[in-house]
Amino acid sequence: MLKTIVTVFSPMVLCAAFSGCFVSGPGPDPDPDPVTAGTLTAGWTLDGYATIDVCAYYQVDRVNVVLLDDYGDVIADEEPYCEDFEISFDLSTGWYGAEVTLLDVGGYAVSDTVFIDDVRVVRDAEVFVDVDFPDAAID
Repeated sequence: MLKTIVTVFSPMVLCAAFSGCFVSGPGPDPDPDPVTAGTLTAGWTLDGYATIDVCAYYQVDRVNVVLLDDYGDVIADEEPYCEDFEISFDLSTGWYGAEVTLLDVGGYAVSDTVFIDDVRVVRDAEVFVDVDFPDAAID
């Protein structure tokens, strides 16, 4: 029996010794993305409310949030559900703008577009932009 065990394991031990095999654990966590510095969170309310019922009342399905860099170029175009009432973007340090529009289930605008300018994102901070769509601004 011992001869069988030695015969089976001997080649594996010799192979490991000659090949320089070693076992290691997981490496260190990678550095966070050096380009990402801060977070911009855009939130919205409908006539001052942030409930699922108000989205249904105004028949709003999604919210189109377009994020612009300081040159006016589109860097994000997202359509979260109305009842999410906010969306966050991880961004590099700089100045940004946003355009926020309410959409119905067909993807058609049911509100005026709100334009937001001169939002400054800084390192290791979250900046909040809140938009309210009054009753008169919703079709």
